[in-house]
Amino acid sequence: MSLVDKLKNLHVGFMTGPNGHRETLPTLIMIHGAGGRSLTWQNQLRVLDAVSNTLAIDLPGHGETPGPGKDTISDYTNWLGDLLTRLDLEAPFLMGHSLGGAIVQEAALRFPEQLGGMVLAATGPHLPVAPAFLEGLKNRFEEIVDTIIKYAYGPSADPVLIREGARLMKESGAAVVHGDFLACDHFDRRKDIAKIQLPCLIICGEEDKLTPPTLAKGLNHSISGSRLVLLPSAGHMVMIENFRPFNRAVKEFVLDNRS
Repeated sequence: MSLVDKLKNLHVGFMTGPNGHRETLPTLIMIHGAGGRSLTWQNQLRVLDAVSNTLAIDLPGHGETPGPGKDTISDYTNWLGDLLTRLDLEAPFLMGHSLGGAIVQEAALRFPEQLGGMVLAATGPHLPVAPAFLEGLKNRFEEIVDTIIKYAYGPSADPVLIREGARLMKESGAAVVHGDFLACDHFDRRKDIAKIQLPCLIICGEEDKLTPPTLAKGLNHSISGSRLVLLPSAGHMVMIENFRPFNRAVKEFVLDNRS
């Protein structure tokens, strides 16, 4: 059974690169952030398909994957681990953004033998969320989403991107988005992160207000052999705002570490 058929049978929403699955290349699985979906990675799917089988997935309750969503990183990681077992891919790379990056860290700590490497984008070993955001997502959902998305992009971002980002997060619904941010707020692997031994690339926008470069630098300091790339003119949505150097860095990382 093909990878696409497996994903459809498992009722997992996804997007892939244009060239399908090739046995000679590693698979790069992309995991979106809070309130996101696979569409987040549209600027990566085609370009990175040159060096890997690109696969962006929708987490439970997001995009085309049925809910409910989860409210802990552990539960999302359990779901991902089960999915990887069912897909039976050989040492895939995982690339996670924000909440997705927390899931990737958790996976690297819990089942590193299944993975070939990891890319951590705009994330950190802990992801505290302002209490006002958590409370507001329950009572003033659309207003707080608009505020979060404004913080998520750098000052030079196209207003069209900001409006589209807010629209997509609102589509996920209040319960799912609140659960995602609660999962981030409770995540803290600072005491364990140095145990990760996988090849690791860390990317952060220099203007990231939600997961600032200090968090990325902390990851880089703790994960032995990791590489840190800080990109100018980009905020939290670094893979959208400055996608060309982002893609170059990921391409080089995959080429350097694929077997």
